[in-house]
Amino acid sequence: MLRFLAVTVLIGMCLGCGSEGGGDRAAVEGKVTFDGTPVEDGAINFAPAAGTKGPSTGGQIKGGRYSLPAAAGPFVGRHRVEIHAPRPTGKKIANPYKQGETVDELKDAVPARYNTASTLRGEVKPGRNTIDFELTTH
Repeated sequence: MLRFLAVTVLIGMCLGCGSEGGGDRAAVEGKVTFDGTPVEDGAINFAPAAGTKGPSTGGQIKGGRYSLPAAAGPFVGRHRVEIHAPRPTGKKIANPYKQGETVDELKDAVPARYNTASTLRGEVKPGRNTIDFELTTH
């Protein structure tokens, strides 16, 4: 699970390193809950929506909270937001990085409508922003 989170955060951070944007970044923080319970470990990504310039950026969710400083935060504007919260399924699978070893199979604990098929949106304004996400099973 830690490898998945590390890769997700690194991808988000690398996507946020480009200079293709045209706008100012802003600090964003908030709470993330799933069915009323804080998402203990996960990742969040802000991807610019139509009309918003700049690269995607993201970070870790720890203890139900995330915080992106302005220097690495999303550009001001509208964003599609993805939230991932991988959890072990109880099954072992082949380790894709080391032949002959197995690792825990991971599956996102939140529905696809919050990540790969995300319907979440967030508007980032200049300065500090607080954007909370209350995710539900239904």
